[in-house]
Amino acid sequence: MGNPQARAPGAGAPARGAPLAGYRVELLRGARPVEGGILHGAGNDERLLRWEEVWFAVAAEVGEPEGVRTIVFDLVLGRDAKGWRAARLDADPGPGAEEIARAIHAGVGPRQRGPSLKSLASDGIPSWWYADLESFEEAVVAAIPPTSG
Repeated sequence: MGNPQARAPGAGAPARGAPLAGYRVELLRGARPVEGGILHGAGNDERLLRWEEVWFAVAAEVGEPEGVRTIVFDLVLGRDAKGWRAARLDADPGPGAEEIARAIHAGVGPRQRGPSLKSLASDGIPSWWYADLESFEEAVVAAIPPTSG
């Protein structure tokens, strides 16, 4: 898997890697899709993030075309006083990312499917591309339907 914390060289990353205000991300370690959701490491155990917990799911290619690229999946879980919460997993471009996209696409309902997820699941090519995670996160927040949260 690629590094979802990496930013493209020269990209307009915020100083010291500051996250987008109002958008908090938890990186899911060892994540893999299973029938009921995404199974991932949680300390010494595994936890299942159920499809029903996902309010909105998006995917994008992040990174420079000539450099390191990663397919990033953000699963928006809700909103609280501090802003949006999301769970993130990633994959190298290719069959593994397509498999994850197909599982998410099949697992969440039509209203929870965000831009690029369908194109990645069906065509193997995400319709979203961003040079850095900050731009991706801004796009996710802008795409969340007004009825979510």
